[in-house]
Amino acid sequence: MSARFANLISLVFHPIFVPIYGILAIVNFHLVVSSKLNAQPTFLWMSMFFVLLSLLPLLGVMFLLNKFKIKELSEITLPERRIAAWVLCVIYAVQFFFFDNFLFHPILKLFVLALCLSSGVLAIICSYKKISFHVFGWAGLLVLVTVLAQLNKPIYIFLTLITLVITGIVASARLQLNAHTKQEVYLGFFIGLICNIAVYLFFNGRV
Repeated sequence: MSARFANLISLVFHPIFVPIYGILAIVNFHLVVSSKLNAQPTFLWMSMFFVLLSLLPLLGVMFLLNKFKIKELSEITLPERRIAAWVLCVIYAVQFFFFDNFLFHPILKLFVLALCLSSGVLAIICSYKKISFHVFGWAGLLVLVTVLAQLNKPIYIFLTLITLVITGIVASARLQLNAHTKQEVYLGFFIGLICNIAVYLFFNGRV
């Protein structure tokens, strides 16, 4: 894998966009059964999801880069990564309560809750150890599509395999760019899996 291709992979599959990939997986397979969603153009709701779940967190990251005068994401120190994770946690927490006031399908609210709680765990971990945000985020998305696969439709199983392959490619790209060690990539993957599995198991039926 060339460095240019690895950079492209890291950008296209950046963790800041993971929420949008998750929403696409949910909405496109008709799991969001809110009457509000059915009554409005899907594009309108997808635009709202994009602003809330990706654009606002992206603006938060850009503010962080500007505040600490960081030109490259790879230059972010461990304390700054912790701050970024806490910012994401707060943003997703506010959005969870926003979604909770609307009649959205529970799987959507679970997904946003998983984003919130896993970001909090990530912030705590960043107090002690650097791990891959990219692989951590894609591990969470892998858990989501695996949950969707429990509906026993072949397309969900296919989607799970695709997500697993992409997660592997993202991990390889981060290693190729020397952005992380193998240990940091493995930790990102397994901690991301554990955090998100715990959320879906414990809060399923509670939201």
